[in-house]
Amino acid sequence: MAAYPERPITFVVPYPPGGPADLIGRAVAVEMAKLAGQPIIVENRAGAGGNIAGDYVARANKDGYTLLFGSSPVLVINPALYKNLKFNPLTDFQAIADFGSLPNAILVNRSLGVSSVPQLLQQGKKDGLTYASAGSGGTTHLSGVLFAQKTGANLVHIPYKGSGPALQALLANQVQVTFTDIYTAKPFVDGGQLQMLALTTSGRSALFPQVQTLSEQGVKDVDVSVFFALLAPSGIPEEVKSKLSQLSQAVLKDPQLRQQLESRGLNIPERNAPEDLAQKMKRESAVWADIVRSSGASLD
Repeated sequence: MAAYPERPITFVVPYPPGGPADLIGRAVAVEMAKLAGQPIIVENRAGAGGNIAGDYVARANKDGYTLLFGSSPVLVINPALYKNLKFNPLTDFQAIADFGSLPNAILVNRSLGVSSVPQLLQQGKKDGLTYASAGSGGTTHLSGVLFAQKTGANLVHIPYKGSGPALQALLANQVQVTFTDIYTAKPFVDGGQLQMLALTTSGRSALFPQVQTLSEQGVKDVDVSVFFALLAPSGIPEEVKSKLSQLSQAVLKDPQLRQQLESRGLNIPERNAPEDLAQKMKRESAVWADIVRSSGASLD
């Protein structure tokens, strides 16, 4: 038997091009391909909140050539949102590596004339606000659900197909707010088109140290971030799992890639062995099940 990998590997991304999972997955694929000595193809299979890609990879050949480069929605949120999910992320996937997490941020178009969360709430309670998400059921949607639940703001959810289209809608003033990860938002904040009002996590980001958290602005109990990870179908050979883990950890030690990812706000974990990711998925699945239950959100 030839040593793995002996042919190209495919990373299946559950979302359209331009979002954080796609951008991070492509950056990782470029570096991992150099180490693996084989091309790594990134294939976008968007739809159903990531479930199309999740189901596809869960049923793929168990040989390590079809992998999922997924994020929190498909890995730990969807089981609580979709009653008829065809796969179980905790049992149908072999965890490989955690590539880091990102806070979401509340963003507005500068033309809205709002520069703080209290000002946003004043407008949200008086006239209501429309907010764009990257799709129903993801963290960009549920951040808004939690925010409305905790503040009483009147928010109307408008789902788009990915973070890129959601941000474009905000830039074009088709909506008034979005709750998007800071990786995707950074170029537009740096360019002055969008204003970042707050982070949806418990702590500030080193990337935007001046931006307060929601908690610091009086909105408690909203702590939402999104993580990105590489997984294979359950049942791959042990030596393939080991090789993918070695490749992933070597990639994450590459100083240029780390700088590229961290410069856009990604928090890379100290430990990213398969067992660490498996434990994180189990832990976060329970947290999100509670959030979804308390919010009343459901998608089928």
